[in-house]
Amino acid sequence: MRVRETSRQAPHALSHNTDAFRTLRATLLASAVRYAGLGMYVHPLLVGGKEPRWSDWERRATIDPDLIHRTWGRAPFNIGIACGPSKLVALDLDVPHKGEVSDSPEIVDGMTMLDALAARTPGAQITPTLTVRTPSGGRHLVYRAPAEAAVRNTARTLGFCLDTRAAGGYIVGIGSVVDGSAYSLEGSVIEPAVLPDWLLTLVTTPTTPPKAGGAPRRADVVARLQELARQGSREQRWAAGILRSECDELDSLRETGGRNNRLNLAAYRAGQLVASGLLDQALAEEQLTAAAQAAGLGVDVPHEIERTIRSGMTAGLARPRQMATVPVRRIGGAA
Repeated sequence: MRVRETSRQAPHALSHNTDAFRTLRATLLASAVRYAGLGMYVHPLLVGGKEPRWSDWERRATIDPDLIHRTWGRAPFNIGIACGPSKLVALDLDVPHKGEVSDSPEIVDGMTMLDALAARTPGAQITPTLTVRTPSGGRHLVYRAPAEAAVRNTARTLGFCLDTRAAGGYIVGIGSVVDGSAYSLEGSVIEPAVLPDWLLTLVTTPTTPPKAGGAPRRADVVARLQELARQGSREQRWAAGILRSECDELDSLRETGGRNNRLNLAAYRAGQLVASGLLDQALAEEQLTAAAQAAGLGVDVPHEIERTIRSGMTAGLARPRQMATVPVRRIGGAA
């Protein structure tokens, strides 16, 4: 089984006055221009990293060739493709993080998970599309989103090592270099195909929140969240920590006044992280439910917890939240 180590170092700076710097800058500029030519909105990521360089990256993502030349002409910024403005849906077929194991010996990574989903769906085929090989050994399958489809970001919701990126999310583009390895084109297909109907159904079917009366014990869910906080990407660990903090604060409330409002706020914040693809929605709702029960909610009013979580989660899903960029030494001026 391929296992990806989760420890990461900060991106290394490149000297401006080297052939390597100039070559990489030209490669990334050309790649960003090609993406824009396909109608894909790009934004710069940190040199050597996957974090956005622009704080408002989804709104500022561009297909303007002049702005692209000004931006990537300054430094070899890695490339982010904003899925929302580009009307894309990307399947992130990951390799397992250290300690992450599937329930089936036949499913060892995101690709075998997708194969299994296709095999159990009558008539399903994995349509050839633009495919990007990631430095970790995973793949991004990039599809066009059908018109008017409300496609969501997911994190392990669809299956083992299988995430999705849509509105509020982004993927890293071809030519980008992380830890000395580049994202590269796999195969000969260079444009996204339309997302197949069976996959559209899969990624647009909402998860069912747990009923208040059937939630697992708080201790069991906390243990799962603690394990999640030790795995995943840096962004996913950050999101798991926020969810745990929100639930711990809710759990500690003993005064009756304000508990329902606090649950709504916690669900809203969790929904923001779900929308960015950093949390699994079912796990978040399960954890919030257990914390709300521990705080004494749901005793007198049936389905009170379920309705409040649904309200807050729905509002949060409309306003994705990304982790703030950690200041590092940057190359080139602001774009």
